[in-house]
Amino acid sequence: MAEPIIIDGFVIVPPLSPWDKEHHDKIWAMLAPNSFGRTEAEAWRRHHFRGTSPQDFSQHVQHWFARGYRVKCARMEIVP
Repeated sequence: MAEPIIIDGFVIVPPLSPWDKEHHDKIWAMLAPNSFGRTEAEAWRRHHFRGTSPQDFSQHVQHWFARGYRVKCARMEIVP
């Protein structure tokens, strides 16, 4: 059997309430994969970004960061 392909990157995760914190692994597993990117900027761009200019991108990150969203390290494993 071939070795798995491992890709390191980043995801954007939502803020968690006290109840959610003990279930963070399930919540992040459902919400984070759509934002997976090889760089932090790529992850932010995949997180609902619809702008076109650098200023739009900066405002986008500030908007979500102010609401408690954060970038986290992630690893994707592809099993052949």
